[in-house]
Amino acid sequence: MQSEVRDQGPLRKELLIRVEAEEVAHFIDELVGSYRQRYTLPGFRPGRAPDGLVKSRFQDEIEAAVHSELVPRSIEKALAEKRIHTAAPGDVVDLRYQPGEALTFTFRVEVWPDLEIKPYEGLRVERLVGEVTEEQVDRFLADLRLQVAEERRVERAAETGDVVAAEIETIDAHGQRVRGTKKDKVTLVAGAETLLPEFREAAQGVAAGETREFSVTYPADYHAEDLRGQLRRYRLRVQEIREKKLPPLDDEFVQKVAPGSDLEALRARVRLRLESEARMAARERLEEALVDRLIRENPFDLPDVVVRAPLERVRRRMAEEGREVSEDDLQRLYRPQIERLRRRDFLLGKAAEREGIQVSEQDVEEEIGSMARRERRTVEEVRRDIGEIERFRDFLFERRVFEALLAKVTVHDVRAPLAAPVGAAAGDSQGDSAKHE
Repeated sequence: MQSEVRDQGPLRKELLIRVEAEEVAHFIDELVGSYRQRYTLPGFRPGRAPDGLVKSRFQDEIEAAVHSELVPRSIEKALAEKRIHTAAPGDVVDLRYQPGEALTFTFRVEVWPDLEIKPYEGLRVERLVGEVTEEQVDRFLADLRLQVAEERRVERAAETGDVVAAEIETIDAHGQRVRGTKKDKVTLVAGAETLLPEFREAAQGVAAGETREFSVTYPADYHAEDLRGQLRRYRLRVQEIREKKLPPLDDEFVQKVAPGSDLEALRARVRLRLESEARMAARERLEEALVDRLIRENPFDLPDVVVRAPLERVRRRMAEEGREVSEDDLQRLYRPQIERLRRRDFLLGKAAEREGIQVSEQDVEEEIGSMARRERRTVEEVRRDIGEIERFRDFLFERRVFEALLAKVTVHDVRAPLAAPVGAAAGDSQGDSAKHE
């Protein structure tokens, strides 16, 4: 096989590929042998039909196999030889093939840049470490009191701390429910700091029977991955307002939420939980700060297809849901997130190449077994909870890459009080209300 590479632009390649007649003939001979063993032709014992008869009988299948098997195999070999990393499947054009002759075709494809990641040893990265304060502990305990508070219906507008029971639905710009979604029952705690600002405002001051429509722009780091950075419009129909009667912060309350404990021990447990979650959040912020630093240190152009295709999927999904999005909004709201994600994945892959990091099937199995032992569960239970193994493999891959990177960069801690409560606080129900998305 011969191949020649031609540049068609900064990140576009054209490969002229020629598979010699002898190689094509060898491929066809293997097919003929396979067909001869699998099928019996009239007048011949199994496996005894002559080559010419088999070729004649399966001519269409052989030509289809040349296109569907030999062509992709030749492309893969040429890409490996030329060390080309494609960004998309690519297109085959000008394919020429006649039995007994060479196979020739042109393969056009968008490619990733030939980038060598800059050294990152000693790179300085800041880690924002949230410090847990007594106020944070108090606010967490206040949320626990809200969770066990007695409720009674009131005939007035919602005030801070009241429960707003309502129906919520996703609507388009014309006020029509988005296709493929349904109404959901939700409860929002008016004024709860754990609510997104738009939900917090919508729940404040509403009364039973009232309807409110509002838009929400979800943060880029929102816990529900499918809503990150997304713009949604909702209609909230309030059914009733319930007032909460908070229990006093005494031993009786403590026994409800932590039997066998006392207030001092409960406060200590809450602090430990908040500190643990703060450390996890700090690690996530550190990893993304490192990604941002790598992006700044290694500027490169992205293949157009790795941005264009996701944008088109967003446009198509929104159209299917009956929502309109202008080209300006599409580029403004979604393009920056997509570009950062593609740069992130590419640079982590380059770092993995530099560090020699790979995740094999054996690595995945060993990690699942380790999780099962730590959690005292069966491997089958862990595997069931993991779900898609390929996503779990990606998780392991990223974890190993970040571990290697963080061992070589310089981390500078910046301490600051937590801006808001962390953990499972009452009133954080806007995530559930949007799960039908």
